[in-house]
Amino acid sequence: MHPQVEAIRAVASRHRLPNAQRKQLGQHFSGMQVGRLLAHLAMGEDTRTVLDPMAGSGDLLDAAWETASERGLALDRLDGVEIHRPTAVVCRDRLRGLLAGVPNAPASEVVATNAFDAVADGDLAENQYDLVITNPPYVRYQGRANQGICDHAVRCQLQRALARLQIGPDAPLWRAAAGGYSGLADLSVPAWLLAASLVRVGGRLAVVVPATWRSRDYADVIRFLMSHCFAIERVVEGPRSAWFPDALVCTHLVVARRRLPASSNNDMPTPEQSQPAWVRIGAPAATAGSLVGASFRGPCFERRFATWLKKGSGSAARHRLGIAVSPFDLATERKAIDQQVAGKRWHRQLSGTRDAPPQSGASVPSEFAELLPGGTPSHALTSLAQAGIAVGQGLRTGCNAFFYVTAVECGGADTVIETAPLFGRGRFAVPTAALRPVIHRQADLARLEEGLLPSCRVLDLRPFALPEDMAAVSAAESTYRACGEEAPRTMPPDLSEYVRTAARTAADRTAKPIPRLSAVRTNERPCRPGRAKPRFWYMLPDFAPRHLPAVAIPRVNHGLPWAEANRHRRLLVDANFATVWAPGRAWTPYALKALLNSTWCRAAMELLCTPMGGGALKVEATHLRRLPLPRLSNEQRAALTTAGKQLTRNATATQAFIDELVCGTVCADKPGLAAKLSDALRQRATELANARRA
Repeated sequence: MHPQVEAIRAVASRHRLPNAQRKQLGQHFSGMQVGRLLAHLAMGEDTRTVLDPMAGSGDLLDAAWETASERGLALDRLDGVEIHRPTAVVCRDRLRGLLAGVPNAPASEVVATNAFDAVADGDLAENQYDLVITNPPYVRYQGRANQGICDHAVRCQLQRALARLQIGPDAPLWRAAAGGYSGLADLSVPAWLLAASLVRVGGRLAVVVPATWRSRDYADVIRFLMSHCFAIERVVEGPRSAWFPDALVCTHLVVARRRLPASSNNDMPTPEQSQPAWVRIGAPAATAGSLVGASFRGPCFERRFATWLKKGSGSAARHRLGIAVSPFDLATERKAIDQQVAGKRWHRQLSGTRDAPPQSGASVPSEFAELLPGGTPSHALTSLAQAGIAVGQGLRTGCNAFFYVTAVECGGADTVIETAPLFGRGRFAVPTAALRPVIHRQADLARLEEGLLPSCRVLDLRPFALPEDMAAVSAAESTYRACGEEAPRTMPPDLSEYVRTAARTAADRTAKPIPRLSAVRTNERPCRPGRAKPRFWYMLPDFAPRHLPAVAIPRVNHGLPWAEANRHRRLLVDANFATVWAPGRAWTPYALKALLNSTWCRAAMELLCTPMGGGALKVEATHLRRLPLPRLSNEQRAALTTAGKQLTRNATATQAFIDELVCGTVCADKPGLAAKLSDALRQRATELANARRA
């Protein structure tokens, strides 16, 4: 490296905002190692103009310039946008230093403003670029709300930017994506949409994104847009959290080429495009200066890596030290996402249909499809919903410190409880009728497996009211009769005092008293004579099936996910768990336990759920709804019920029986293949679990 370049980069690297401010801005700077890798994958021989609309201190623009220089490509423009003015100055000075004295250097401008406004106001030198390379800001919707950033304002900015760009024949699709993405999406979703809109037809989009773009419901619009307006060329998956340790999520590098509009009859010439591939890069591939340095000989590891991918692209999976490459089937990807979004309102508006089309088979994600035997038809698979299985999330009380207590002495009409530390771990007796056992922590699953109840209890105070609220109860006596329910009784003195103390207690940093917390105050309801009985803040809403499920799966898993049957259907399940139940009688809790603990389902969870920092796997209801399942007969479900009753974490023979039954359903006409499929799924699940814990 030239000493002058090294000095310029050193100055930029010292520009680091305080952690709190970086989190507010969603700043996770890419660094030159990630930048080089992405630039070499994305830079084409026809690349002349480059933009990073969320440029930070300029890592990706620096990497793009270095890549172009190494490959002898003459760039015309190298532009950036950065919202944080001091950081924009650092980026501008960095590029000026790198380009100073270079013959035929590209023109370069760094605009210090919001990227959405920069596009909408025409502040960029070009409307669209050959290469848009960027690391969108990752700010969760809660963080935006805390900063006063209105989702509606961001959406309007995006829509204004798209209107100015005049996207062309595909404009309805872009408008649907901009208007349809969820308000719960993190900021990277609208930022990705903006970046994608700035790519010219035939140009490339190269983004650094969290792996949640494959798993979150709110990213559906991204996957839909990418499958219809772009041809994905590479998805590069890094080691779990290794590239951005403070981001706590796995990172993907996505490179895609902009297609011609759907209305065009011409094929876009893509002489450089190779077979789309999913690339997994592990820690063994890295050296001190390169993410792939141990796998390729110098001097330019990243260029050799990109060349190796192009030359060797084909249908077969390939491996190199620390690197695994497998095909990425664009047709399967498009079919899967089309099925997935078919019921969304924005998609129905786009397609001009009122109802979602019926589905005859499961939406099989490409990551899972590659593990199945060749020729497995989609109609041989189904989804949980199509199989009559519902998925949700457990109980949210709004203030566990008040509603959750520990049973110390059980038995009889009263139970001695211990309160949370917020209330000094006080002990007193309450009516047993005011308590419901609850699975609160993962340790409770082990107790449940042993046939024991957890010690945690939920205060279910619907049958009781404070003495001062009894007047309102008496006034609603006729309403209780109309609802077919008994009126609440007066709370005992100790319990009443506990509730009154809680009403004066602040349980969070906002200093709001517990009754005024957002998820608690909604418990209150005035009496509607003859229709709805009164409710008070200390009364939880009526429990739904998702709170009393057949099976619970921890949402955060450090090992392979484990599903446990709820043997006591009166047993509540906390929001720390994803919950599963069957509204009909086709599935018993034990059949569901056996199915969800099959190697088939556990491998699918590893593939579809979200890896987190520290080696954990986040399993959400939205992930489970996407599980592709073999179609099982009544006899097979009955066999799963028997197996589920015998299944423990160490019951290897029972586990093998379940795996062969589930896998054998899709291999019925191929004797001996069920065991091979089960082994392949187990190996893949173990590899993924080990990788995220590495």
